[in-house]
Amino acid sequence: MDGVAAANADLKKLRHDQGFMPMAEHLGELRRRLFRAALWITAFSTVSYFIYSSVWFFIMGPVAELIRKSRLPGMPKVTIMTTRLGDNFAIEFKILFLAGFILAFPFIIYEIWRFITPALSARIRRWGSVILIASVALFWCGVLFARLVTWRTVADFLVFQWLPPEIAISATESVRPEINLTIADYLSFFTGFHLAFGLSFQLPVVSVLLGSIGIISSRLFFKFWRHAIVVLCLFAIVVMPPDVFAMLSLMVPMLGLYFLSAFLVMGIERKRE
Repeated sequence: MDGVAAANADLKKLRHDQGFMPMAEHLGELRRRLFRAALWITAFSTVSYFIYSSVWFFIMGPVAELIRKSRLPGMPKVTIMTTRLGDNFAIEFKILFLAGFILAFPFIIYEIWRFITPALSARIRRWGSVILIASVALFWCGVLFARLVTWRTVADFLVFQWLPPEIAISATESVRPEINLTIADYLSFFTGFHLAFGLSFQLPVVSVLLGSIGIISSRLFFKFWRHAIVVLCLFAIVVMPPDVFAMLSLMVPMLGLYFLSAFLVMGIERKRE
């Protein structure tokens, strides 16, 4: 009986090392990882409280340029405001949460990595540190690229492109309606826009992981590269303002990441062969 129990224990350990786990254990592990990720976000959100002024400038800095432009002759007045009693508290909480998520991203990725590791090959596990560092670097590059390169053009376009017509108040005088931006709306759009860039820059990492377990192949990338260009072009037209620089600022990095993903998956396939 002792030999059977020992054999069962060894078999259970072997199956666990190979990624075999009952559904209840999978759910329990997922719950633990999510709880740890939430703790990391909470911790870094608390740290962000002490650098709140820098975080505020990073997010709201472009608004100053919009207000400055609105003071030029013939431009509508732009103001930034809150509309409800609890907005100031909610806005500070959202800003701290956003900063906490961005700063805690390395630890969030680590928790995700530890959860999916059993399903990956031994070769990919050995490259775990490189994959984690690349994922964090790409996410932060995506967020910084969106903030420093594209966001000012997008915000300027959204505010000043579709100005309402002037209102005639007399035979010789007319006024243009003011533009009142709420901080809550601005913050929501800012958050979604920058997180979308950060997560879209994860394409090479996701491609490597999917290629390592055989879900995608490099042939798929090279077969549909023309389709990818068309899709990226349409995506840039929809998301970005009708400005050549703005659209290229989205298309060129994403196209580069697309082909980088293709060559990375090709390298995995050659090593496998």
